[in-house]
Amino acid sequence: MIKPEAKQGNSADTHRALFEAKLAEMRPRFAQTVAERLTELTQLRDGPSMQTDPYRALDKIRQSAHKTAGMATPMGFAELGRLCIASETSVTDLLTVGLPTQESFAATLAAIDDMLNEMARISAKT
Repeated sequence: MIKPEAKQGNSADTHRALFEAKLAEMRPRFAQTVAERLTELTQLRDGPSMQTDPYRALDKIRQSAHKTAGMATPMGFAELGRLCIASETSVTDLLTVGLPTQESFAATLAAIDDMLNEMARISAKT
């Protein structure tokens, strides 16, 4: 007779294996999404909208960083998740200040650049 504990352990192992298989299946799609977001975010970061409407451009970057952070770590990209959270936080802090300083604006752009560099690294592997 199989003990209930042994049956549960086997079931947990099966669920874990299925979960890992599903994540492995999803990783390439996520990496493709990262590549697409990299293109979009680079255009926001370096394009004319950063000059003409920086608050709107930064808010779009913040939203994309938030979306990416939510999936990065479970997909196996913990560093990207960390950098997305750092970018999101930096942009949020910058946007809540009445008149940001040049130093705070530069620090936010540096955080965004770090995130974009990690996205480029991931995209290069796909």
